[in-house]
Amino acid sequence: MRQASLFAVSLALCATMAAAKPQITEKTGVRTLTAVSEPGTIARGSVFVVTGKELGPEEAIQAEVPYGQELGGVSVAFTTLDDSAVVSAYVVSASATRIVAILPSSASAGDYKVTVSFNGEPSDPFAAKIADTNFGLLTVDGQVGSGAVAKIRVPDSDPVAAGFTQPLRPSQTVDLEAAGLGSNDMADNEPMGHEMNMVEGAVVVLGGLEIPVTFIGRNPQKPGYDLVTFTLPEADLPSGCTVNIAIKIGDVVTAKGSIPVVATLDAPACAHPLGLTPDGLKTLDSGGTITLGGFSLLQQSIKISVPVLGTLETKTEGIAGSFVRYNAASLSQYMGTSEAGWLVNPVGCNIWTSVETTATPGIAAELVDAGELNIKGPGGLDKVIPKVAETNNYYLDLAPASSGIPSIPGIPSIPGLPSIPGLPGSGGATASGVQKGTYTLSGKGGAVVGAFSLDTNVPDSIVWTNREEASMNTVDRGADLTFLWNGDGNEGDMATAVGLSRGPAPEDTSKIVIRTFMCFAPTTAHTIVVPSSILQQMPANAGDNPEFIGQLILQHTNGANIPRLVAPLVDGGNTEPGTFGFAYGAMKQAGFK
Repeated sequence: MRQASLFAVSLALCATMAAAKPQITEKTGVRTLTAVSEPGTIARGSVFVVTGKELGPEEAIQAEVPYGQELGGVSVAFTTLDDSAVVSAYVVSASATRIVAILPSSASAGDYKVTVSFNGEPSDPFAAKIADTNFGLLTVDGQVGSGAVAKIRVPDSDPVAAGFTQPLRPSQTVDLEAAGLGSNDMADNEPMGHEMNMVEGAVVVLGGLEIPVTFIGRNPQKPGYDLVTFTLPEADLPSGCTVNIAIKIGDVVTAKGSIPVVATLDAPACAHPLGLTPDGLKTLDSGGTITLGGFSLLQQSIKISVPVLGTLETKTEGIAGSFVRYNAASLSQYMGTSEAGWLVNPVGCNIWTSVETTATPGIAAELVDAGELNIKGPGGLDKVIPKVAETNNYYLDLAPASSGIPSIPGIPSIPGLPSIPGLPGSGGATASGVQKGTYTLSGKGGAVVGAFSLDTNVPDSIVWTNREEASMNTVDRGADLTFLWNGDGNEGDMATAVGLSRGPAPEDTSKIVIRTFMCFAPTTAHTIVVPSSILQQMPANAGDNPEFIGQLILQHTNGANIPRLVAPLVDGGNTEPGTFGFAYGAMKQAGFK
C-alpha cells in the first residue's frame, strides 16, 4: 500500500514538473541574433532567439536538418493580433533558458504574439514584430559594437575564426556572419547548398574604408543565416583590435560591430586599446578569461535645478574601482560602450545611443575580490577603501556630505572609469578630498588578486570658464558649441566635453532615446568645439516634459600617461595592465533645442 502511495506521489510530481509554465524573459525575450537597432523585430526567413525559464528541457538539445517545427516537446508560434493566422517557427535548438529558431519566409510582416509551448504547456504571449528585412551582423553577444563573428578563408585549408591573434590582414578573403536580409524562395529549414546573391552593390565599411562585397546572401550551409564575403585590399588598412565594421546597402548602413585588423601580413596580433598583452589576447581567443583592475580618484561638481529648492550645487569626491574578470564576449561588449569608447578613438567626437524601447542586457563580466585596499595621499590621507554593499566594487567617500542634499543621482559614464553605483552626495562647503599630489593605492591581497602597490600623480584641475554662458544653458543644435577652460594639468592629460540628452530621436520622433556625445582634446588646447553635425543628432529636450533631460560635462583625466596597474593573481600569473588615475569633472543641467 505504501509503495502504491509513493508511486502516485511520484506520478503527481512528474506531472507537475512536465506542466511547468514556460516564461519568456520580460522585454528582451524574443529578439534577432544579430546586432541591430531594433532587436525585437524579426525578419522573414531569419534566425532568432527566445530566452526565459522553463522553455524546454534542462539539457540543451540540437536538431538535425531539415529542422522541424517541434523539438523535444518545444514549439514556437507567432500569432496575429486578431488570431486569424498562426506561423510556426523551425526549432534549431532548445533548452530550459534558450531557444534558437527560424521564422519561415511565408510569414507576413506585422505585429504578432509569440508563445512557446513545452510538452503542451504554453507561455503567456509576448509582443514581437515581423518585418520584410532587419539586416545586421552577427556579434559575439548580439549587441551593437561587440565583436563581429567572421572567418578568414585559407587557401587549401579550412577557414579560421577571426580573433585577436588571428586578425584580418591585407589581401585576405573574409566571411562575415549575418542575418535578416529577408525571405527567399528556397526552404528555410535546410541548407541551400549553393550561393545566391540577394543584394547588388553592397560594401563593407571597415573603419571608414569602403570595400566591395563579392557575395551577400543566404549562408549556403546554415539555414536562417546570411553570409557577407569580401576581400581586403593590399594596403592602407585601418588597424587595431576593435576596428568598426558595418555593411552599407545603398544609403542604409547596418549597426556596427568590431573586428581585429592589422596593416601588415607578418603582424602576430592586433594592438588592443586597453593595452592587453599578447598572452592576454591569446587567452581570450582560446576561450579563457583575463582580469583587469581600474581605479580612479574622482572629483565631480554638479549643478542642478530642483523644484521648490531652486538651483543647487554639490560636489562628490572619492576613490572608486574594481578588478573585473572578462571573457572575449564580455570584454567586446564593454568595449562597445561609451565608457570605454574613448579608448578606441580618443580624438575628435563620437556619439552613442541607447534606445529605451528595448532593454539592453548588462555586461556579463565578474567582479573579483582583491581583499583590503588602502589609499594614501596628501594631507595625511591614509584610509581603507571599503567594498560597496556585498559586491567587489570598492568606493570611499573622501569628502563627507555637508549640504542638505542626501544623495546625487548616478553620474553618467565617465570615459575610462569603472562602472560604479550612484555616488553618495557631498556638499561644496567641505575641504577638497581630491587635491594636487601623489596618491598610493595598495592591496593586501584577497581571494583572487594578490598584494600590490601603485602611485599616481594628481594635478590641479582645469577650470571650465564659460560654464555659465547662455550657450551652455540651452544648447542650439544648429550651431557649434564651444567649451573653454583654463589650466593644463600634467603633460599628456586629456579634456573631454560630454553632452547627454534624453528625448525623441531627431530621425524618428516616435522613439525615445538617450544619446551621449564625447569630444576630446589635450588639456593644453584649452578649447573643444562640438560641431553642429554632432549636436543635430541629439534629442531636443527644451520643454515642459521633466522626463526629457539634458546635461553638459567637462572632464579632466589622464591620457596615455595614466599609470598601469598590474597585480599578481592568487592562482598564478598577473592581471592585464589596468589603470589608476584621476577624473575631475563639472556637470550642469542643460536643454537642447
